[in-house]
Amino acid sequence: MRRTISAALSLVAITGTVTALAAAAAGGASAKTYKPVPFRLVCGTTASDGTLENGVCVLPAGQTTPPNSYSATIPTSTGGATSTFSVASGSLPPGLNLPAQPGSGTDTVAGNPSKAGVYDFTIKAATGPSGLAVTLTYEITITVQGPPDQLLCSLADNGGVLESGTCVLPDAIAGVPYAGHLLTSHQAGGTLSVITGSLPPGLTLPATFTGSGDAISGTVTQQNEGNSYDFTVQGTGDQGQPLFQAYSITVDPNEPLTVVLPSEGSALGPGMVGGAFAQNFFLSGGGNPYTWSVVAGQLPPGLTLQTQGDPQDVGNQLAGTPTTAGTYTFTMEVTDYDGQQATQQFSLTIDPALQISSTPLPAGTVGVAYSHDLTAQGGDPPYTWSVVNNINELPPGLTLGTAAPGFNNVLAGTPTQAGTFSFPMQVQDSNDDTATGTVTVTINP
Repeated sequence: MRRTISAALSLVAITGTVTALAAAAAGGASAKTYKPVPFRLVCGTTASDGTLENGVCVLPAGQTTPPNSYSATIPTSTGGATSTFSVASGSLPPGLNLPAQPGSGTDTVAGNPSKAGVYDFTIKAATGPSGLAVTLTYEITITVQGPPDQLLCSLADNGGVLESGTCVLPDAIAGVPYAGHLLTSHQAGGTLSVITGSLPPGLTLPATFTGSGDAISGTVTQQNEGNSYDFTVQGTGDQGQPLFQAYSITVDPNEPLTVVLPSEGSALGPGMVGGAFAQNFFLSGGGNPYTWSVVAGQLPPGLTLQTQGDPQDVGNQLAGTPTTAGTYTFTMEVTDYDGQQATQQFSLTIDPALQISSTPLPAGTVGVAYSHDLTAQGGDPPYTWSVVNNINELPPGLTLGTAAPGFNNVLAGTPTQAGTFSFPMQVQDSNDDTATGTVTVTINP
């Protein structure tokens, strides 16, 4: 028996494998042999590690637009074994890196991608200066999320307004340096060129564009009031695609910016509580786009600055429905795209709401002449009166008349029938605002 065990031990030593001796001695259970795990780079151990496709480990895709933080783990089969990682060929997407993490057994491709494209690269992992070294090819696709690249046109981006496909840029003023912008949606670099039309004399477009700053520069040398220059620019997007946009620039004479008073002067209105109100502000000189603002005083409650008509004349209308009667004084300021400013003080009176007095009229008597003025409050006198439906609702024998033709503010005549009569009346003030109410009068026998 000792010879049998000795032979078994001798066999283990020769083959270099580990055998389940106790199981064999207990009754012939099968022996198990354990082999060392080979050292290699692994693809796909977790969802964030990628998938193996035709020998290439395809890592998760990234994007250039925020949120664009990217991270993908590069593991090895031995886990915590001492390893070093490096990019053996190809290149990581711009903005990503593979930091040195010696001894960790894993590494991480991380960063913020900055350029779209499909990137293939090979990573080498080694166990030490004289140890094993293995490689694996990886692929990362970086995309651009959001709207497609374009040459932008908006008041916020370059002072432009898109009209029927043409970007109307800020006016150029003769003798004043120009500051119109041409921006791409992803701040891409590339080349810019005018492929049709021409810029105003004195303005130029640089051959290259970095995505910030003034793309059109110079000073207009020719003063042609109202002369518009139309041209089309070709640019390059951040993935190399061509971009096109039609532009227009109008040349203005060099005149100071001033506020032009409306026909009613600086005293606007009046308005009325509960009645719709709208008043435009006007200017001359400078160069659009223009922006209006209140710099002193208070607007009547219920009224705000709104843009009416030209979208490059921002906040040029005071409009809304007043809620509080009173006289309000405020100062308006207008600023053009070159920074010129002009101010003007205005006043606006808001009258109380127009309404008909609900107090019953004095009583009359059948066969006795009757005359009484109708009364209203609020609005802007003088008032014009009318029966809402038809004249037959007035007490028999009475009609509307007036000492001043057209106003119909006197109920007069000789009543012919006794009773209490209520009839709907409408009053209109000098601003064409209207109000309705019920008028009551009693006629005694």
